[in-house]
Amino acid sequence: MSFRDYPWRYALFFMAYYAANSVFQGYMSLYYAARGLDAARIGAIFSAIALVSAAAQPCWGLCADRARSRNRVLRLLAAGSCATALSFLLADRFLPLLLLGCLFSCFYTSIQPMGDSIALTALNEQNQPFGPVRLAGGVTFALASLAFGALIDVPGREALAVWCTAALCLTVIPASYALPDTPGYQSRENRRMSIAALLKDRELMRLMLFMLPMQMTMGYFYTFFSPMFLTFDGANGTLLGWCYFIATIGEIPYLLLSDRLYDRFGAGRLMCAAGAALALRWLLLALTRNVAVIMASQLLHGWGFIVMTVAMAKHISRTVPAGLQATGQMLLAVVSYGFARAIGNLGGGLLAGALGQQNVFYLTSGICLLSLVLFAPSFFRRRRA
Repeated sequence: MSFRDYPWRYALFFMAYYAANSVFQGYMSLYYAARGLDAARIGAIFSAIALVSAAAQPCWGLCADRARSRNRVLRLLAAGSCATALSFLLADRFLPLLLLGCLFSCFYTSIQPMGDSIALTALNEQNQPFGPVRLAGGVTFALASLAFGALIDVPGREALAVWCTAALCLTVIPASYALPDTPGYQSRENRRMSIAALLKDRELMRLMLFMLPMQMTMGYFYTFFSPMFLTFDGANGTLLGWCYFIATIGEIPYLLLSDRLYDRFGAGRLMCAAGAALALRWLLLALTRNVAVIMASQLLHGWGFIVMTVAMAKHISRTVPAGLQATGQMLLAVVSYGFARAIGNLGGGLLAGALGQQNVFYLTSGICLLSLVLFAPSFFRRRRA
């Protein structure tokens, strides 16, 4: 794809969303820690956020599939996220922060799958690849992580995570106007379809079950890596930002080739590669306290998390009925962000208190290996769907 042919209008949404996500996902745990919360309570908050998303996302998905404009629903989600993020500043104790986190989750966790469904629908109609557009979000995530890591490299600045998350969520609203206005298929066709059609799709359910335990390990990483990393000798906020920068830059090779790789190997085999990369990544985090080695290990992110999410999004856009596209992307988010992250955050928080935050990565590595043993034979034994 040439620079001239690149669909910049789609990229604006991904740039706005992933800038916000870089701050919330990478640094909000530091804000909670600065409020005096221990690992178990931080894990409980992120677990509650994930569980609430599991209930909210299907509702927003069905709403979008039946709406005259999915873009209007997207803007509502962005506005709600901005307002509820600012409410974190009103509390400094566990229970209020837990409740406000749940309120925030009702809006924020549905932005990404809603935007994906709008962009993928339009890109598929125009026969344009998704990977290069998603790459714009990855590069923005990397740069924002790097900048914010340097910004909070001074004790007492943790509240900036809240202010920046809210401000960047607000930028999603003007960015959404760059996306083609996309009606819900059910609204356009005056037809109602049930989510049961997705649950009967055996291949989709097999992929979801394979992804679930691996996303559990990602939930633990995003909640506890930041505070763990800052305990290592020589680590600081700037180097933490570089960790997220390196991880996101590692996505570039796959995103440039993602559409070709999907067409050749399919979602199942690509996710097997992701499972192997994650198992190695977690093992390295468990084995060493060397800051340089840990930073280098972040390159494995480019063949782990991003492979799972993009391959699954492509699979849904290619195989799910048009009337359930937004619902399908929301179901993906429910499994990967909702149930999986909830288990990873809550269970990880309890295990971190008992075993130590770094030792839990031995367990997460084992979980990824076990998933490969259970699911990989079925994807390599038969022809790709």
